[in-house]
Amino acid sequence: MASTLTTTQPIDLGHDPARGLPPRVPLPAIAQTLAWALAPTALMDFCARRCGEAFTITFAPSGRRLTMVSDPAAVKELLTAPPEAAPSATGDTPIAAVLGPSSVITLTGPEHMRQRKLLLPQFHGERMRAYEQTIVAATERDMARWPLAVPMTFSAHTRAITLEVIQRAVFGVGDEVGGLKDAIRQLAEPVRALTMIRFALSQRFDRPAGALGEALDRLDGLIHEEIARRREQPDLAERQDILSLLLLARDEQGQGMTDGELRDELVSLLLAGHETTATSTAWAIERLVRHPAKLARLIEEIDGGESEEYMQAVIHETLRTRPVVPGVVRLLKEPMRIGGYDLPAGTRVVASIYLTNNNPRVYEQPREFRPERFLHSAPDTFAWIPFGGGIRRCIGASFAMLEMKLMLRTMLAELAPSMPRRSVWRRGEWNRRRAITLVPAAGARVVWNRR
Repeated sequence: MASTLTTTQPIDLGHDPARGLPPRVPLPAIAQTLAWALAPTALMDFCARRCGEAFTITFAPSGRRLTMVSDPAAVKELLTAPPEAAPSATGDTPIAAVLGPSSVITLTGPEHMRQRKLLLPQFHGERMRAYEQTIVAATERDMARWPLAVPMTFSAHTRAITLEVIQRAVFGVGDEVGGLKDAIRQLAEPVRALTMIRFALSQRFDRPAGALGEALDRLDGLIHEEIARRREQPDLAERQDILSLLLLARDEQGQGMTDGELRDELVSLLLAGHETTATSTAWAIERLVRHPAKLARLIEEIDGGESEEYMQAVIHETLRTRPVVPGVVRLLKEPMRIGGYDLPAGTRVVASIYLTNNNPRVYEQPREFRPERFLHSAPDTFAWIPFGGGIRRCIGASFAMLEMKLMLRTMLAELAPSMPRRSVWRRGEWNRRRAITLVPAAGARVVWNRR
């Protein structure tokens, strides 16, 4: 398959060699805006073919620009830059209006490090092992309701599983918040193509109105009620769920989280903690059913029960070829040289996860699904960035990898997936947007049968 990137000199509309700025994309700004909202991977592929490993996208009508890089060396320069010089710009994106100003995803500087330190213990060591049975049990319960021998939209089931898992992890097994699942589903439902277009065209990202705002209000109400109820429980110190542990957590000054901070972190965990992993698991099966020999090899390993080497490789390759989030953005507070370009202060620079993970200088035939490429070597830190990198690498990365492994192992130990006989997606489903994530266009249509 032809490489994504090109080494030929692109047609230049806006490149200034004297200043060393990346080329601007040779499309009208409104076309770039709509493509970014509706088909971001197609836009990035086009830009990479025409402009190479660095380019600048322009949005209309705001005139806002994003400079994208996909050379691993440039990605490293960006993601390891001092946080005061290149902080995250997520707080100035549509997601901030939903997650809130105190989320670890939107915070920058010392406040970000404080929240990160309070959250990290919940996703490492012994805490991780405590979630294993929750993941397996949730998967088995959902599998019991699967229709066999007929096509099903698999991603709907992975979302149901991961939503149950994260709710139980956050609030405790047997102590789920009534109505929470419906509230989260209602929050995702209004985020359709028109919503993404409106966000892309916006110059300000205020708290959403309409159906999206109503769904967010309902979710906020449920979370604040649960925080208040939990603070009054006499057995708080004995509980092991994430909410209870966060209520007890203290920073270096002995201060705990406020209700507003707790709300923002819980919304972040509930939304990002289930949607991303659900999508990655759906993509893994979507990829495997189109590569029967690789699926058979994985099932053989699961049945053997002695190794997880190929499982790990399948997960790494799925996250490489089908990253759920297209990129991570930083806002330069001072001039910086990245990827050979001298970028001025105020530049928004995106490490393109999608293009970096498919860089043909790093990966042979990058568009091919080849788990074998990771059997004898771990992914390179800055050429494989599905979870971002640097001090802002996703806190839940280890949890997501564990959840994917356990879900796939539980499913494939009992059932065998195959592609629907009359599928129009013979070579693979396209990416489409679902809020900020990139999901299978048809929901990962698959047929399951008993082995």
